[in-house]
Amino acid sequence: MQKPIGRRRFLTGLAAAIVVPTGLSACSALGGSSEPAAPEGAPAGDVEKPTLNVGVLPIVGAAPVTLGVRDGLFQQAGLTVTPQRIQSGALSMPALVNGEFDILFTNYVSAIAAKSQGIDVVIIAEASRALPANFSIVAMPNSPLDGPASLVGQTIGVNALNNIATLTTSSALGVNGITPDQVNFVEVPFPEMATALEAGRVQAAFLPEPFLTRAKRSLGAKTLLDPTTGPTADLPIDGYVVTREFAEANPNTIKAFRSQLLEAQTRSSDRVVLEPLLIEATGLEPEIAPLISASAYPTTTNPTSIQRVADLMLQFGALKEPVDISQMVVLD
Repeated sequence: MQKPIGRRRFLTGLAAAIVVPTGLSACSALGGSSEPAAPEGAPAGDVEKPTLNVGVLPIVGAAPVTLGVRDGLFQQAGLTVTPQRIQSGALSMPALVNGEFDILFTNYVSAIAAKSQGIDVVIIAEASRALPANFSIVAMPNSPLDGPASLVGQTIGVNALNNIATLTTSSALGVNGITPDQVNFVEVPFPEMATALEAGRVQAAFLPEPFLTRAKRSLGAKTLLDPTTGPTADLPIDGYVVTREFAEANPNTIKAFRSQLLEAQTRSSDRVVLEPLLIEATGLEPEIAPLISASAYPTTTNPTSIQRVADLMLQFGALKEPVDISQMVVLD
């Protein structure tokens, strides 16, 4: 039985991810195109790097980036932003380190784990925080599984091992008296998760929106557990990171990106704006858009709140030593 949150397995797995090539340079741009270049003569401001490659997942939390590109918000700050799809933040960390991405959308577990392994990444902005039903552990409607206790001994699909999915699930299971080594986490990309669940390759699946609503609609998937309740309620889920080297060399670029991103997140909090945005950013079917559970899009970056993630990692043995999140956040 695999121990996904075990200290040795966690750290070894991350170290392997840092050195294995990912081939992400061939990723397609999210939404099909990059932001148009600023018109000739338009002020470029004082940004140090006006062209940015940003690695993002096609999930609700990252949708404001698409809005920022579509509505020209980044362009107004002298930035040309190209979003590129990734499988997970953890698997894409090497691409950030080697410069394929300037900015990476990632869950905080992956960012903190990278930091603990000597990869000097810093958080420049929050992306989303959990709200009820943003995430669920689901099973097929005819599955005998029913509730958290039934997950003991079962295989749960997650998009990447030792990330926010395994941490929050382990925390929620712990509330129900179940330890991480009593389940088996296996890696399945989110777009393939429903197929894996239907085929029986996994007995349960961790799904964020919009994959969650899709699975409920197409498969009739039933919820066994909400992993962001109890001790993980309102948990910061993901954010945008850069290497410290990039942050020190491009402070004005980061300020410009963050300012326009926060404006995009403010706009995205309106369901009237969000629902068509999700159709564009995630390929969501129009009939599903009104059904999804939206994330909370912060308009500030709160190190104290993000510290909860590091503390959970320490609790589950994912960190050897405490990590001070205030040292990882760049706000100026």
